[in-house]
Amino acid sequence: MARILVLDGHSAAALAFTRALGRAKHWIAVGSNHGIHAPASLSRYSRLNVSYPVPSVNVSAFIEAVLDIARGNAIDLIVPMTDWTVLPLSRYRDQFKGVSSLAVGPHSALEFAADKFKTVSLARELAIPIPATSLIQSLEELHHKAGEFDFPAVVKDRFSMRWEGNKAISGSVSYAYSLDDLKHKVELRLRQAGDVMVQRFVPGEGVGFSCMAVEEKVCLPFMWLRLRETDPRGSGSSARRSIPISPQVREFSSALVKKVGLQGISMVEFKRPPNGGPPVLMEINARPWGSLQLPISCGIDYPSHLVDWFLEGKLPPSEIEYKENIVCRRLVSELTHLEHTFRGAPPGWPMPYPSFARTLLKISVPWYPGMRYDDFWLSDPRPGIAGIANWFRSRLN
Repeated sequence: MARILVLDGHSAAALAFTRALGRAKHWIAVGSNHGIHAPASLSRYSRLNVSYPVPSVNVSAFIEAVLDIARGNAIDLIVPMTDWTVLPLSRYRDQFKGVSSLAVGPHSALEFAADKFKTVSLARELAIPIPATSLIQSLEELHHKAGEFDFPAVVKDRFSMRWEGNKAISGSVSYAYSLDDLKHKVELRLRQAGDVMVQRFVPGEGVGFSCMAVEEKVCLPFMWLRLRETDPRGSGSSARRSIPISPQVREFSSALVKKVGLQGISMVEFKRPPNGGPPVLMEINARPWGSLQLPISCGIDYPSHLVDWFLEGKLPPSEIEYKENIVCRRLVSELTHLEHTFRGAPPGWPMPYPSFARTLLKISVPWYPGMRYDDFWLSDPRPGIAGIANWFRSRLN
């Protein structure tokens, strides 16, 4: 079995990878930023826990630390999980030749997918519905377009991580509820990042499509519906359910993945409008994603297929008939969702907002047939317990 280093141990994807690959009998080491809470490092399947400098603060030190870890532990494959680590490893991939393989696709494709404005522009060319989007590079430009915006408007950074030299600026997403609010938030992002996107808010249900792209094929399609989001206004999901694949979502997603040139696993996120219109593209993630445990629980073991491909050149099946109506929850995120409902809808929020009482009843049901957990496993309890303890500790502090 292979010796694998899973990075970004704080992420839900890292925990899913660690458990899946550990159960497949691989030797797993978990790496994480210095000083960060990393549930994956507490898993019984992690044989070694290591830390490294924060990539966004000093990418050169991060690369040197990962190289040292790989050399010192005879690592066969390094698997990055988040935007903090994917592009840095890809950019410096030549330094890992003869040391370890990297589970990253072509650099040009990763750079393209990381640019949200390029992604929505490509989607427009492919006739895939997108939110009305403006790239704002100055306050004067915002002033000229002021009459085009509806509220709330979504103020979204072009990059989740904007790499500049040896450091990075973290992106953000916020909502503006008036023109003055929009000017204030855009001005802040212009000072910090240089440009920012303003998008029309799209109501509706969130759906995700995932796959594994190998050469010219889009394999292992999987789809899910978001039941609850960590932040009810829009964020990663705290609970989601596997659903049958929509031919239209599959067509849109496959076209994007192929045109960008992605290789490996990725996911594409859409909103389904309440009026029954076609799905609207939200974003594409050219890396593991937070709800990765759901397809694994439904029978599509993306981590094992990815390792087999990168290390042995073994092609995945074109499709696997997965279990539908499986619900996967992340308890820490469910608590944060409940916290948001307790505070209530923000002023100016135009859509129905979840009720605190109803949400409390829903998340209080600990189990029913078809329910799974991202974090809490009876066979591997420490990550879940530590996550809950850290959640309460952060609130008390």
